[in-house]
Amino acid sequence: MKALSPLLVLALLSQTPVGTQPASPVHQLDPLSAAEITTVTDALSKAGRMPASVRVVTIELSEPDKAPRPQPRIGRAVLYDWSSGVTSEQTVDLQSRAVSAPTTVATGDPPLRRVIIDRATEIALGDRRVVQALAKRGITALDRITFLGGLGEGTRLPRRGSTIPIMASPLTWDGIGNDMEVRGLDVRVDLAGGVVEEVFDAPFRTGPGAAQGPGPSAARPLRPLIVTQPNGPSFSIRGSEILWDRWRIHFGVHPRRGVEIYDVAIVDDKQTRPVLYRAGLSELMTPYGDPEYVSWYPRDAGDYGMSLYSATRASAIVGADAPANATFVPAVFTDPKGRPVSIPRVVAIYERDGGVLWRHSARAMRARQLVLSGYTTVDNYDYLFHWIFNQDGAIDVQVQLTGVMNVRPVASMRDSTHGDDETMFAHLVSPRVRAPNHQHFFNFRLDLDVDGDSNRVLEMNTSNQQAALRDRVGEWFGMRQSTLTSELGARRDMDLSTARRWVVASGSKTNDLGQHTGYALVPGENAPSFQAPGSAPRRRAAFLEHHLWVTLFDPRQMYASGEWVSIARDREGVEMWSADDRPIVDRDVVLWYTFSVLHLPRPEDWPVMPAHTAGFRLVPIGFFASNPTAPAK
Repeated sequence: MKALSPLLVLALLSQTPVGTQPASPVHQLDPLSAAEITTVTDALSKAGRMPASVRVVTIELSEPDKAPRPQPRIGRAVLYDWSSGVTSEQTVDLQSRAVSAPTTVATGDPPLRRVIIDRATEIALGDRRVVQALAKRGITALDRITFLGGLGEGTRLPRRGSTIPIMASPLTWDGIGNDMEVRGLDVRVDLAGGVVEEVFDAPFRTGPGAAQGPGPSAARPLRPLIVTQPNGPSFSIRGSEILWDRWRIHFGVHPRRGVEIYDVAIVDDKQTRPVLYRAGLSELMTPYGDPEYVSWYPRDAGDYGMSLYSATRASAIVGADAPANATFVPAVFTDPKGRPVSIPRVVAIYERDGGVLWRHSARAMRARQLVLSGYTTVDNYDYLFHWIFNQDGAIDVQVQLTGVMNVRPVASMRDSTHGDDETMFAHLVSPRVRAPNHQHFFNFRLDLDVDGDSNRVLEMNTSNQQAALRDRVGEWFGMRQSTLTSELGARRDMDLSTARRWVVASGSKTNDLGQHTGYALVPGENAPSFQAPGSAPRRRAAFLEHHLWVTLFDPRQMYASGEWVSIARDREGVEMWSADDRPIVDRDVVLWYTFSVLHLPRPEDWPVMPAHTAGFRLVPIGFFASNPTAPAK
């Protein structure tokens, strides 16, 4: 991998409050710091780009290329003007403060649904009548309230001359089950004019809106389990860099994609060997399968964001999300007016017991893991993202899904619009409460640079070899390895019948056995898309067509279904980027891997879901010539 140039500016990830961050080394891929965000906003304001009608879609680092030369840090700002309907993009050189000419991205609706929700919430909470109506309901923590506009998938804002009126309903983030709803209160707001047109404050009753079901039976209390490290943790953190065991890791929190890792390497003897340039969530989409929901496929990462939308709900809960002995790190985001906002405990870093590392006869070794975790709440759902580093060189990528299901009331236990097929599309989870089938699709962008950025992608398939051997025993099976040579040929799917997996291998580096060094992508839980070919979810998120895509590196390509999902063309993203069928052997390649969690609701998921874990592994294969944790001979 080409060398990454160190730059000295204020670090984003610091344990000190915004505005008092000490100078520390900054990696060229580090997210913008509070000082840098302020520089961008001030420069835009002085250039006349921030009138009262403009709101910030995102202010972020402009992704640099992999050139070995020192590169200036550039801030990228995407703005939306509510008066003109123009989405524009501009950059700011953080050293010279030079502002580029604006580029019009689109005209019409905002590029993200979050922009509409932020605007509706800002207007509603600025109205005294709304605040009083919430107070009557015992709600005074206004930062825990969001006003959701009633826009379905594919619908446009109702522009009427110079106004954009929509109905918005409040949701409280602190509720469990049906208590998330703020009943009897709706607001009509003019998004363009920035005013509340009408407040509908109906009589309401306290208590849950639908039966919550019987409470859990009393369990025998568990005795305290306390993890202590009297000598402190075995990792050290300097800026965005973590040093642990043989790992060297950089991490950050992107305003839309959430927690990410980058410039990940292994110290092997006296060599620092690159493994991964950048990896993180690219897209998260949740299509629903109940006809009563019409067409509903929220794109949580693309439309809302893993950080900005839930910034005030992103803080780890000490002792629950992560053990109390974890190191908690804040992150800085941008509010709709371009101001930096520091959120505490956005990332948790800790060591944990990893079970048995290896064992034979009377000898064994206990494993330890380093866990890097981030958290997000998107309306009713909560997601926890874990990057788990192991002593044997493997990386476990885990997502945990929890929170509160979307539900609908039913008149009786047996009421159904689907007759005998009631449980085909939705399931009773409590008396008079029904939850629909749905799928969660997670797409991860994995830019592995295994011993450099000249890599090839191999596919491994295992099958019985009775026919080839012409034997009667039928016990022998073998693995065939093939090279994926071009982008179209690298559109691949899981195959359980052959235990299919993929390897990113160095094009030039070999181990002591003469094998090309590599890392294997080993799938975990997965399922195909149950949406029909040509349906809206599969047109708007073409990455659903295959579990794996491979493209050539491009710093502008970070989102599997295109950057702006609300204004994107059908099949934008990986399908378009790979359409030219470029060769991918011994090139700088990027893997896009999708896995799915199929959720068929059950009573045990209500009123709050037990955390469900899914993910995949990145495992060294030939990267070492032997087990790196085995005792010396």
